[in-house]
Amino acid sequence: MKPFLRPKPQSGGIDITPLMDIVFQLLLFFILTSAFLQPSLPLDLPGSEREHEQAEADMVVSVDGNGRVFLNEDAVPTPVETIEPALRSLVTEKPDAVVILRGDRQVRYGSFFEILDTIRNAGIKTVNLAYEEQEQ
Repeated sequence: MKPFLRPKPQSGGIDITPLMDIVFQLLLFFILTSAFLQPSLPLDLPGSEREHEQAEADMVVSVDGNGRVFLNEDAVPTPVETIEPALRSLVTEKPDAVVILRGDRQVRYGSFFEILDTIRNAGIKTVNLAYEEQEQ
């Protein structure tokens, strides 16, 4: 004779599979939205009273008040010409690439144009200068 077997009691737990789906979707949303943000270094940009339409940037070149150059958010070694290979590879991938040049208010005029010339020599046709909008 077999002993009487009772069914195992069900645990009172909650199924977390839908919760994991939601968490994954939120994580994916934040990763994708942060990928589309333009890199931003804390610079004191010159101002303009007129509002201009800015194109979407493929690359951002920034110059801080000390004359240091950044490609997106990565610091570049001192000779400015070191950014040229990265810009040339961008042009080969996307011939109509747009570069935004951000320069601090304290940057020497000559340094700023040296960087602008380097960008143009790499084959970039569209260079936008970043600025802050001033209140009227």
